[in-house]
Amino acid sequence: NDDFNGAVQQGVGFYQVTQRDAVRGSAASTYLRAVQGDRKLKVIVRATVGKLVIENGAASGVTFVDANGASGEARAREEVILTAGALAAPKTLMLSGIGPAQYLASLGIPVVRDLPGIGENFQDHLDVPFYVRVKDPISLLGEDQGLKAARHYLQYKLFRTGLLTSNIVEAGGFIDTTGSGRSDIQIHFIPQLLGDPPREGPPGHGLSINPAILDPKSRGTVRLRSANPQDPILFDPKFLSAPEDLAAFARGIKLARKIGGQPSLQRLGAVEISPLGEPLMQTDEQMGEHAKRYAKSIYHPVGTCRMGSDDNAVVDPTLRVRGVPRLRICDASVMPKIVRGNTNAPTIMIAERCADFILGER
Repeated sequence: NDDFNGAVQQGVGFYQVTQRDAVRGSAASTYLRAVQGDRKLKVIVRATVGKLVIENGAASGVTFVDANGASGEARAREEVILTAGALAAPKTLMLSGIGPAQYLASLGIPVVRDLPGIGENFQDHLDVPFYVRVKDPISLLGEDQGLKAARHYLQYKLFRTGLLTSNIVEAGGFIDTTGSGRSDIQIHFIPQLLGDPPREGPPGHGLSINPAILDPKSRGTVRLRSANPQDPILFDPKFLSAPEDLAAFARGIKLARKIGGQPSLQRLGAVEISPLGEPLMQTDEQMGEHAKRYAKSIYHPVGTCRMGSDDNAVVDPTLRVRGVPRLRICDASVMPKIVRGNTNAPTIMIAERCADFILGER
């Protein structure tokens, strides 16, 4: 703690990652399991949604292809709730004729509702690796192989203790590096020199101190490749297209370097290393180039069906799709702006509020 107090003068919030009963929760385990077996719930797995069924301008169901290749249709008595996420939700809407009219017409898709905001405003969180090698074999390197892996598995199954109770990101921090009063950098602490497929991490034992930018300014797009639901989307995240994002990464890398140089890590023989043996970063420009080369998504896609009251908004404040009766969107695509942190809990909150809206109107 003294090290961090001396290292970081800005606003800082650090946390340690814990899990209840040594098991990580999920929406499936905490929501669906409670109603498993309920006759009102039917879950069809491994099915691919084609498009919405639109009748008289209103949503009435969805088409799908099941795991055996058979076509099917699910009908709604009240409303259709689209929860496909920030990449698939705009795809489903556009395939259904809901989206930018001129663009849909160019693909031969009949226009049901002109909503130019669909597929725009994509946002995500990125982080970059910052590596510190240590002299002793004290990281997670090799713990997932051979007899060590078998021992960890047995310890977890028998006693719910040991390494497998961890989600590997052992701790983190939210830091305000601009003095604005709001965090703009999140640090992920991982006790291994961790790579990102297909790139391997550096050899040896060490620590990854990865800064992520929480307030990205870059905005991407989701578009259709064709009118065929089986075709993948045309996705351009436009990562790091805004210069402000490169400047934020430079601040984050400097902070990670400051943490890696603290006495508590120096006593472990900590030495900063680069991913592929390049010279260490010195200037902001070099840090920006490092971000361009190594930045990766931490899987927080949002924003492509944003909420609002203006003409380009896709859903209103109760998650109804503007101009399409009996249709709501209930996922992270409705966020107008990405939250400054992980998106799991906020997305569950959106779902809770959607349930409140539906129940309150009956």
